[in-house]
Amino acid sequence: MGWRTKAKIQHKKQAKRLFFKIIISGVIGFLLWYVWGYTKPRNFPINHVKIFATYEHVEQQSLQKAIDSYLNNGFFYLNVISMRQQLLKLPWVYEASVQRKWPDTVVVNIIEQKPILQWGKNALVNPEGVVFAPPISTFPQGLPIIFGPEERELEIFTLYKKMQLLFEPLDLTVKQLILSPQHHWEILLSNNAVVYLKEAEPLSQLELLVNLYRKITADREKEPKSIDLRYNSGLAVKWE
Repeated sequence: MGWRTKAKIQHKKQAKRLFFKIIISGVIGFLLWYVWGYTKPRNFPINHVKIFATYEHVEQQSLQKAIDSYLNNGFFYLNVISMRQQLLKLPWVYEASVQRKWPDTVVVNIIEQKPILQWGKNALVNPEGVVFAPPISTFPQGLPIIFGPEERELEIFTLYKKMQLLFEPLDLTVKQLILSPQHHWEILLSNNAVVYLKEAEPLSQLELLVNLYRKITADREKEPKSIDLRYNSGLAVKWE
């Protein structure tokens, strides 16, 4: 077989391979075009939205507005990740999940923030010690208040919980815990007594106070106005 014959055979094989590639590419292209057209939003609109929320603090109108902006994309093109991220930006939303349910439904579950403390005047604290800032007008009334430098939020939150446990035997609770700019702790108790502590080792100072408290108040009809433990030795008590 001459070299010209071999070249012709090789050329035919290449032509066949090219032909099959063109056919396969055409079929794939057609299928993609068909699927794209078939799954257009107008063919699979979202007709139902189910929202599960307690609406204790989250406003239904705010939720609906955040959700509605995504619904025109249709069932297949709905960006559930982006919708969830948008819902998490709402100030009272702690967690959110978004699911598509065939053939035309979106299911949204909302878990609200549960504030247990107020951080200063402008924010709240959830049970995990995370500070969040919804509109002040929506703050629950009567929450205990803690405050201090922002970089010490978690430390102050943890200290507050430990102080609550220390005061339990005295049937007292902490209404307010503040780390003052003057570097001392100010504690307002449920009996309206104010306790002052040095910044360093506040728990050891409180343990001393708890052990002495009943002796300090034993012969008194009224509760103390303030108790100051910032002295190097002893403490000072003021009475009503």
